[in-house]
Amino acid sequence: MDETLNVDNVFVKKLYEGHFQSTMSPQIYSAIYEFLQNEGIRKQMRPITDSDEIWIKPNLSNARPPETGCITHPATVKAIIDYLLNFVKFKKPIRIVETITFHKGKGIHEILAKLPPKERAAIENKLKRKDPSEDMHDFGFNLLLELGGLKDLVKDYKEKGRDVDVLNLSKEPVMNAEERKEITRNVEQLLGKEVIPKEEIKKKLLDNIPSLLSGKRKIGLISLAVPKTHDDPEAYITATIKNIGLGLFLQYKAFMHKDFAKAMLYNFAIWKVGLKDRIFGIVSGPYGQDREGPIFGRAVDFPYVVAGADLLMVDSVTAVLMLGKADLVNQLTALKYAANKIGKIPSTSALQKVVPYSLNYEPYPYQSQSIPK
Repeated sequence: MDETLNVDNVFVKKLYEGHFQSTMSPQIYSAIYEFLQNEGIRKQMRPITDSDEIWIKPNLSNARPPETGCITHPATVKAIIDYLLNFVKFKKPIRIVETITFHKGKGIHEILAKLPPKERAAIENKLKRKDPSEDMHDFGFNLLLELGGLKDLVKDYKEKGRDVDVLNLSKEPVMNAEERKEITRNVEQLLGKEVIPKEEIKKKLLDNIPSLLSGKRKIGLISLAVPKTHDDPEAYITATIKNIGLGLFLQYKAFMHKDFAKAMLYNFAIWKVGLKDRIFGIVSGPYGQDREGPIFGRAVDFPYVVAGADLLMVDSVTAVLMLGKADLVNQLTALKYAANKIGKIPSTSALQKVVPYSLNYEPYPYQSQSIPK
């Protein structure tokens, strides 16, 4: 793939050849910066770049370094921010946005037991030096930014006088009952009855809508995902939709797995409606994860960047790049539910163009027998 590939207005570019090495980070940065200048991408991103504020949601699943494939590589984040600042000349706030989870806070010790010795020792040393008065969720959140290279990245922008910062969305107020009425009606009209999650799950989702989605500020959101296979049978692969639908829920997320696909899509629809479609999706290497993703999977090369305004189409193309089956996306639960509601699935003939570039990731072990041949 020497040039940018257009698959039903989803754009794909190869970032590097062979196996990724850390010395190739500048190459990743330059390739993504140039990729975003594509005329088709610029046109699709116009609602984002015309916003009053831009949020970038990287995939920060847990406190692990980028080379594990668990989190977004900082070179990718920097390329997008520099594109906005230097090419687009965006002069308004840019925020790296994330939320808390149990395993980034009070449950961090459960994660420690599963980490390789070197990673575990580094975090244990930081825990020993932790200020006893610091909240564990704040500690975990800051640790994640540090290990992911985003703490230093943001610091550098601030020192240069740029309005770039981090937003912990879990600390923001939520909508009241009156504010939720319209957004709830619009979400359920968009999804239809067959994609509404169980009532107790729906209630938790609606009780935690950030008041920032009230429409007073025109916010543009970039979902910057890492391609991963997943341990939930309704997901198979996760990319830009899950990065919002699960990643931008404000509190603990474990309850969503009781009705995973519908819960994830319902929360994604809240954001889609609340932001009035000012959402853009990017899936980028240099790394991904297969097997036991999305935290403890095998780190694998993902030498591509995929982008588009229809996140279902972006995730469909990504699924084919990962697993190499053009007809697979029509059979995956979450993607089937989403089709013609929050987006479209590219035609099988269009997806066939992607198959030659497939990486043949291995799915989560218990899923391998059920994936169509």
